[in-house]
Amino acid sequence: MKVFFIFLMLFNVCLSSEIKWFSYEEGIKKAKSEKKLILLDIYAQWCHWCNVMENTTYRDQNVVSLITQHFIPIRVDAEKRPDLNKKYNQGGLPTTVIMDSEGNILWGGIYVSPEDMERLLSYFLSLDEKQIKKIAQLNKKKEEKAYKRFFKKIKPKEPSKKYIKKVFRSIKIRFDSENGGFYGAPKFPQEELLHFLLLYWKFVGDKEAKKMMIKTAQGYMKLIDPVEGGIYRYSVNQYWTQPHYEKLLKDQSDLSSAFFDIYSQTGDNRFLKSALSLVNFSINKLYDRNRKLFYNSQGADIVDQEGTILMTGEEFFKLSREERKKVVKKLGYPPKLEKSFYYDNNALISKALFYAYIFTGEKKYLNTAKDVLDTVLEKAFSEKGIIYSENGGYYLSENVYTLEALITAYQITGDREYLKKSIDLLGILQMYYYSKKLGILTDPEDTGISLKRISFIDDIILLNARAVKSIYTLSVITGDKNYQNFADSIIKHLPTNINISTGIGFFVYLYPPVVVHINEKNKNADLVRKVLRVFPYWISIHFDKSEEGYFICNSQLCFFKTDNPEQVPDLLKKAVESYKNM
Repeated sequence: MKVFFIFLMLFNVCLSSEIKWFSYEEGIKKAKSEKKLILLDIYAQWCHWCNVMENTTYRDQNVVSLITQHFIPIRVDAEKRPDLNKKYNQGGLPTTVIMDSEGNILWGGIYVSPEDMERLLSYFLSLDEKQIKKIAQLNKKKEEKAYKRFFKKIKPKEPSKKYIKKVFRSIKIRFDSENGGFYGAPKFPQEELLHFLLLYWKFVGDKEAKKMMIKTAQGYMKLIDPVEGGIYRYSVNQYWTQPHYEKLLKDQSDLSSAFFDIYSQTGDNRFLKSALSLVNFSINKLYDRNRKLFYNSQGADIVDQEGTILMTGEEFFKLSREERKKVVKKLGYPPKLEKSFYYDNNALISKALFYAYIFTGEKKYLNTAKDVLDTVLEKAFSEKGIIYSENGGYYLSENVYTLEALITAYQITGDREYLKKSIDLLGILQMYYYSKKLGILTDPEDTGISLKRISFIDDIILLNARAVKSIYTLSVITGDKNYQNFADSIIKHLPTNINISTGIGFFVYLYPPVVVHINEKNKNADLVRKVLRVFPYWISIHFDKSEEGYFICNSQLCFFKTDNPEQVPDLLKKAVESYKNM
């Protein structure tokens, strides 16, 4: 493999810059003017198969010749332009799309080999204008049908335990009992599956769900780099033993939080160790201490400035620490760091760092979490919500993730500024991100509704499920029932085809998150950590100025009151256990 890519580097280096890629806006304008077809390439800096396609397909002389003579080539960074990625992504990266001169999709796929690309381009060049128009119209009709089906699924309905059990049965049918996760390959580690199984075990009392959760988490753990820590993006095979070696900040954030949550309920130190491995990798490799923000990813391969693969991740990440150091010194390049800052993923990692503090008591995690979240608020908070990146853009994801981080920060620090910001942010979500037509939260501008989870992008239903949990928590903290009513309305519009995210939303409605009300005079760090360690995914803290004592409540009732802080953790466990009898 190494010899092959060195050969490519030497043979194709002269071709590496022959394709003049245009930005999306420039390319669309040029295609309309010249009446040419468009070749759209969506890639990410961390993506292995994007690197392979750059080194093979886009340096093949026949392909290069066809593209430069007959097509307008547009290249889009999926991370920098999530709007275009959501609109055109064909299920993964790289995404390859052929479009007409107006930007209408004619064909879409993912990785395309040089031979297949030559045939594909030649085929579309052979079509006349009438044939091109017919294909574009057929694809538009398919898209319209998908939207209509979605609109039908989001009509208001009453959440039920029956539906939650239906989702669990569906998971069982598809579940890989030997390896965890779902049958088939590739396998992506996704936090929502772990959290659904965790809630089903805790609230329905199903021990099989616990076994499935543990088996799945153990599968995910096989993707953790044993040398430097951090979790790889996915497994090529069903056994979780053949990784693709990208390490994304979002995965480190979401999956470390999930491991912490599982540890809180099982007491199994393997999950605590795994969570800390992901958090520590992020700090050691991705954290810019001067900017107080995290880079977005470590790439799968070692590439030079032209994008030529010098060594694949498959070769590099199997090496020992010392061997890796020698390779980096020899090649002059480490695995590529994507030195871009995205505020959504920085909000997520700040939440994970707060979790790390909860379970370890180490102030380095607390201080870094606050530094990062404060930087996000300083740089990105605006009257229209959280900005996506330094280049702008407003999307639902960064606002949902920042709301989670703010509520977590308030609970741990007791700083009411975080609570104020979370209330302000919820108001912005209601004003700019709520679609009255759909009854759910969406991006403020039409980017195409992301109906499917694209591995590293949470789909619209998962984002709404995450949001309603935060909104419910704010309702109990503030005593504002309007928040709960808003969350309930969203939950009732979640689609009821078999959907894990809808299942989580229904859990919020039927088994509301629990909040401990503590008088501000009794606030202390040790108690906070003891309380949150009970079940941080479902338990929150509110500091108020009301009567003395500790009140354990959800949005519907108060379970217990005690004057003894030592009793609070046990009473919380009893409150959670009582859900099994509901």
